[in-house]
Amino acid sequence: MEDIMDIVIRTSLGFVILFILTHIAGRKAVSQLTFFDYVNGITIGSIAAAMAVDSSIGMVAGVVSLGVWTVWIMIINFITLKSVPARKLIDSEPIMVIHNGKILEDNLGKRYFNVHHLLKQLRMRGVFDPNEIEVGIMESNGHLSILKKAQFQPVTAKDLNLSSRGAAASQFVGKELVVDGTVIEKNLTESGLTRQWLESQLQSQGVTDLNEVTLATINPDGTLYVDKKSDQAPLNQHVKK
Repeated sequence: MEDIMDIVIRTSLGFVILFILTHIAGRKAVSQLTFFDYVNGITIGSIAAAMAVDSSIGMVAGVVSLGVWTVWIMIINFITLKSVPARKLIDSEPIMVIHNGKILEDNLGKRYFNVHHLLKQLRMRGVFDPNEIEVGIMESNGHLSILKKAQFQPVTAKDLNLSSRGAAASQFVGKELVVDGTVIEKNLTESGLTRQWLESQLQSQGVTDLNEVTLATINPDGTLYVDKKSDQAPLNQHVKK
């Protein structure tokens, strides 16, 4: 009976601690998890499970182990939040794997994906012919983002001028030009844009200091999307359940 009560107490304590730690460390949707997030989740779950059923592990030791691991997760999250190079190192960068219907095998290999994996992801998106894709980008979590060629996109009133957007889309799509106040010079150069153009565009949107910018990306049509740190949601705005 004592063994059963010990397991009940350990399991309940582990459940409560996990509930608290997941709120402290932050949560992401499953589709947004990177491999690093996935490993962290498994490790924390394993520690909690061991603490719950292994009586040779003291409850204090289990709690300390969970706490230390969570602190490290918070430190890494803070570093990646503030540092673009650290974010690239830990989460990796999105990489183009399809361009103008052609599969870029070298880039695909950098994510340890093969053609069969790529075709499977395309089929899951309803695409059976890679030639329909203008741009395919492998995200850091392994998800494939695609932009179809103009002739394969659903027709709407806004799409009537799509025939002139193909080249611009392949040149600009997915390009982050400013992240947390830091200009991504590589993306700026690859997009055929200059620092002067970027500063002019930012000034036209009321931005005088790069540190004001959380994110600036170039849209497929060549316009600049800017999200400023000073942007705030309306007060008392809640999502209806």
